[in-house]
Amino acid sequence: NLVPLGRSSDFGVGTDLYGGKGLFEREAIFYLLGDLYITVEGEAEIAQDARQVHKRGAALVPLVRTGGASAGMFDFPKEALQKPKFATEAQWSLLASNDASVEDTAAAAAALVAKFVGPPLPSKEIPAPAP
Repeated sequence: NLVPLGRSSDFGVGTDLYGGKGLFEREAIFYLLGDLYITVEGEAEIAQDARQVHKRGAALVPLVRTGGASAGMFDFPKEALQKPKFATEAQWSLLASNDASVEDTAAAAAALVAKFVGPPLPSKEIPAPAP
């Protein structure tokens, strides 16, 4: 959870990362953090963000079937509309297919993210603090 300095997300899960004093600073930080970004529809701002993260080498998974920037409008990076190495042809096709169920498209997107991230690392048991 990326939150402004001195504030809390109050989500109750995850870890709060503090950075930026306002929205613009937090957005600049946000687009430096991820290794993979999923885009859904979007207008010129989403395409601009996609160009920024693509330029620095982050992976993009555009849900093409949602239209807008994610379908290539507004100068969305053309290379990001090509199937990446971590995707199968079937998975990539489901992201663009309006004939596929939403559930199948979501499952394909989730599988792509899982493949990109790789298997989970073994977690260490952290002992509870002594009372």
